[in-house]
Amino acid sequence: MKKRPKRLDFTTEEMDGLITRIEEQQPTIDDYPLLADVLRAMIWLENELKEKRLSIRRLRAIFGIKTEKLRNLSRQLLGKALEEASSSEKDKESGEGKKKAGHGHRPSSDYQEAKIIQIAHEAFKKGMVCPNCGKGKLFNLSPGTVIRIIGGPWLNVEIYKPEKLRCSVCQTIFTATLPKELYTESRVDKSAKAIVSILKYRGGVPFYRQEQIQTIFGNPVSDTEIWQMTRDVAECTSPIMTELCRVAANAECIHNDDTTARILDLMKENELTNPERKGIFTSAILAKAADKQIALFFTGRQHAGENLNDILDDREQGLPVPIQSCDALSRNRPKDHPTQVGYCNAHSRRKFYEVAHLWPRECLKVLASFSIVFMNDKIAKDFSPQERLEWHQEKSGPVMKEIKGYCQSLLDERKVEPNNSLGRAIRYLHKHWEGLTLFLRIPGVPLSNNADERLIKRVVLNRKNAYFFKTEYGAQIADNLLSVIETCVLNKINPYNYLIAVQQHAAQVLGGPHLWLPWNYTQAQAPP
Repeated sequence: MKKRPKRLDFTTEEMDGLITRIEEQQPTIDDYPLLADVLRAMIWLENELKEKRLSIRRLRAIFGIKTEKLRNLSRQLLGKALEEASSSEKDKESGEGKKKAGHGHRPSSDYQEAKIIQIAHEAFKKGMVCPNCGKGKLFNLSPGTVIRIIGGPWLNVEIYKPEKLRCSVCQTIFTATLPKELYTESRVDKSAKAIVSILKYRGGVPFYRQEQIQTIFGNPVSDTEIWQMTRDVAECTSPIMTELCRVAANAECIHNDDTTARILDLMKENELTNPERKGIFTSAILAKAADKQIALFFTGRQHAGENLNDILDDREQGLPVPIQSCDALSRNRPKDHPTQVGYCNAHSRRKFYEVAHLWPRECLKVLASFSIVFMNDKIAKDFSPQERLEWHQEKSGPVMKEIKGYCQSLLDERKVEPNNSLGRAIRYLHKHWEGLTLFLRIPGVPLSNNADERLIKRVVLNRKNAYFFKTEYGAQIADNLLSVIETCVLNKINPYNYLIAVQQHAAQVLGGPHLWLPWNYTQAQAPP
């Protein structure tokens, strides 16, 4: 039933009377129109619950299936036996049936920051005569390795007690000299500032929880002091943030998206002044320039497209138009700068996934085709941009064409109405087809915006655990540190060592931040 039924206006007494007459099998002639209206309303309501944004299905996905894998969905909808039969050939090709890599013991080479302790033989040395045969001489082999993991609080406290001596005659006091850093620096070591910054913004451990843990360890440090530590680090990395924005502006490919945020000062301002724009967001921007990746975060009233527009203001003249990867929301587009927009195929796929419980046969066919495209992209991850383009044109182009043709046939044959749930998923696919298939025409266009979605998870984790920022300045500190830390992670740089180095050379960083980007800092701090 497509048409919304008319409003049912009746009192409780009238409804009770109708129910009584039906139970006694004595309805009047006036009861039949009302019964018809009630039945129409029930049918309409059932359809609305199925179609209207599928909120119940969304909740079920949260508490039921944890991922959007086609295998899980098809097992639930069609049964395990049918699902296993349909996926057996794919398993053989993709190797899904094999044991996943990354399990078991890690090699010692993975522990790059481990302290190496050499153990000399207790009795023998290199060059000694073999005590077994008495003829040969001993020589070194590659040593074996034994790994031992130790722990401790992330903040330890040292208490210095300089010895004092007094002359018994002249009463002069002589005090032991303290280490120089106790006079020239704050009482908090740079390593402590680095670790609490990483715990808060990368690990999502709020300041008050860090305070609680330090207290039970016997080394209490207040949440206020921990906040001041992160602020000090952010001030040292502020030039780095500016330089990262400059590098991102000249990148070949840029991802962007945003999520909601809370800043109490802005929320209070909304109540007092009722500004035209009330929304508060954190934008995540991922820029890929050659073999480097830059993560940037901005929290405030601006959308992701507006923040990207500000970054592109600094783009050098003469560079090609950058590739942009995002979902199809208009607010993700920069208004003053052209971009080659490749829309996220994962978003398009998800729209079919969300309605698969209502349209299992139709949606599973589309989802299976999308799976082939994503598998092709996984195979091509180490290809050059041109090789990847040619690979997708050959392997994925026909599949994408088949998806569009099949969806169009559902509409043409009146199997699906344009305005129902599946129809809306098909309309989204058709409306944004040019952007969804840009990866088939231009080298280097990402298939999806999943890389940026993973960045946003860092923001969501902090929002979940810390709830809000009090001020815009606090949000700026978070954006600064999260951008620098996440850029280190993306480029396989140890953020702990990096933050310590930036603090130690704060003056040099201020004078030449381009020399202290995460991939340059080891050369910058090396002696000439």
